[in-house]
Amino acid sequence: MPIHNETPARSFLPAYLRNAPPLVRRNALLDLWGAMAYGVFFGAALQFIPVVLRNLGASTEMLALYTSQTYLGSILTSFSIIIMRQRRTKSFAVACWYAARAIFLFVGLVKQIPWLVLLIGVFWFLEAFPSPAYTRIVQVIYPEEIRGKVLSLVRLGMTAMVVAITPFAGWALDTWGYQILFPLAGAMGILATAFFNRIQVDEGPLPPRQTKTFAGLLEIVRTNRPFALHLLSFTVYGLGALLGFALYPVVQVDRLHLSYTQIGLLGLAQSAFWLLGFLYWGGAVDKRGGPWVMRINLLIAFFVPFSYIWATNGWMLLPAFIAQGIISAGMDLGLINTSIQLAEPEKVAEYAAVQATVIGLRGAITPFIGVWMLRLGVPDTAIFAVGSLLILIAWWITGRIRVRPTPEGAALRYRWPLRFRFPRF
Repeated sequence: MPIHNETPARSFLPAYLRNAPPLVRRNALLDLWGAMAYGVFFGAALQFIPVVLRNLGASTEMLALYTSQTYLGSILTSFSIIIMRQRRTKSFAVACWYAARAIFLFVGLVKQIPWLVLLIGVFWFLEAFPSPAYTRIVQVIYPEEIRGKVLSLVRLGMTAMVVAITPFAGWALDTWGYQILFPLAGAMGILATAFFNRIQVDEGPLPPRQTKTFAGLLEIVRTNRPFALHLLSFTVYGLGALLGFALYPVVQVDRLHLSYTQIGLLGLAQSAFWLLGFLYWGGAVDKRGGPWVMRINLLIAFFVPFSYIWATNGWMLLPAFIAQGIISAGMDLGLINTSIQLAEPEKVAEYAAVQATVIGLRGAITPFIGVWMLRLGVPDTAIFAVGSLLILIAWWITGRIRVRPTPEGAALRYRWPLRFRFPRF
């Protein structure tokens, strides 16, 4: 009579994780539970913040300020490399996330827009500041050959919770208001951090950081041409994606008069395609590499600002929300794996810090450019059109990157306008 040694929980895991070492499997499950809790936090609070601010009366300048400050922590990530020299990577990240997510326990007490924007700005700073630490942890705890698939599974759990909670969250905002919903969501964010804190990260003795100065970080960009092209591409993409980002809530609230419930339904479609994206991009990263995934997602991203040009009712924004869902998955996995793939193994945290700093700088500046153009009399439709064009330019730049082949022998080989083969799984 056969003996079944697998626990019920393990039997439902994919084969690559069932066959992984026990520590990898345990870390992945803890990461998955934490991601699911974070999905509730994201779905009930973070995705609704711009619309909440607009309904409270926030101006386009205030929305641009909110969008800009979400990147403040990324700008200063280079300082996190200095702080981490004397601290464990995971301990540093967890401390920042506990402090950040606890802020939402008190958001319901704040009603004035400037103070609400400031408080949420502090959250975004603490949330993004340890991002190089997270990239380093991912490199350490997951083997390279299954890293993309494991990250995809973890993000699938998060996105499934976003899909489940989004319709309820839209209704709850219409019925209860953010003063009740946001603190409840913050408690789930804290629970997500508690799960992540249980992950076992074996870094051995505290390693000396390879980059000692900011000049050393700049040297990375000067000497690594593929990485420099990647940064240039993602900067141009960010300019296009964020140029009209602060104007999206204005379109949703002022032009289309959408309720929280309607926006919640559009968010449900976005989250569904976010989930489907993780089903595909995880395997694509392992087979084709991060830069390949990034380029395909840049092409899809074109449809986000483009859809806002023509929208005369809420359902005309559906392509934008679907595209945003797909690229939310692809960019997430693509960015992490691109920085790992293009970096020297001992400098992954440093490369992640440079990448985050560049992302933060363009993210902090670009929303104000869009609002400034609007104040000069440029129609919002023209701003969205310029954004779409910049995204296409970023797609072209990414095609110039040449990287070492992945284990499947895939490389970035593209010709104008677009020729590629979808990976088969």
